[in-house]
Amino acid sequence: MDLNNIKSAHFSFPVAAKVAAGVIDGLHTDVAALGFSNCVIVLVSQLPSVGSILHAVTASLSNSGHEGDLCRSLDDAESMADQLSGSDDIPVEIKFLLGNPGSVSSASSLYQIIAIHIAQSKSKQNPDDSRPIVLGIGLKLPREYRLPASDDASGNDSICNINAYKGTVDAIAQLVGQCRIW
Repeated sequence: MDLNNIKSAHFSFPVAAKVAAGVIDGLHTDVAALGFSNCVIVLVSQLPSVGSILHAVTASLSNSGHEGDLCRSLDDAESMADQLSGSDDIPVEIKFLLGNPGSVSSASSLYQIIAIHIAQSKSKQNPDDSRPIVLGIGLKLPREYRLPASDDASGNDSICNINAYKGTVDAIAQLVGQCRIW
């Protein structure tokens, strides 16, 4: 990861926005954050477009009585995100707005982990900011980033070595941190 050459910019009109770029896992990665009054949009892409859009709300904000369609593997994603971040004190509700949650795609689980990590970081850095995160994400995943499908009951730990993702999640978090608008 070459994050020494992070390029970033800040804009404030018509909406607060910051952008950054860096190299993660040998791939150019763009990050943008836009601060609207009702949500924070974070875009992370190594591709020409985003492939999935997720909505992440910390538990203190999601207790409105309205329960969305949670991904079947949300508990697994939260557990993995907690292991990666070393934090389990801020529960996050994840909802896929666009994309294919719970499929055999390793991307959907990794995207949930990243969304949880970003939402937890935002909540810790500014607990008074009640806006949810809307994450648009498209990553080019190497083959070794195979996460278990949500219906994988084999219990085969060799399929998912959580530490294999730590560097990528931390690098994305660092880029998103450069775009912090909360």
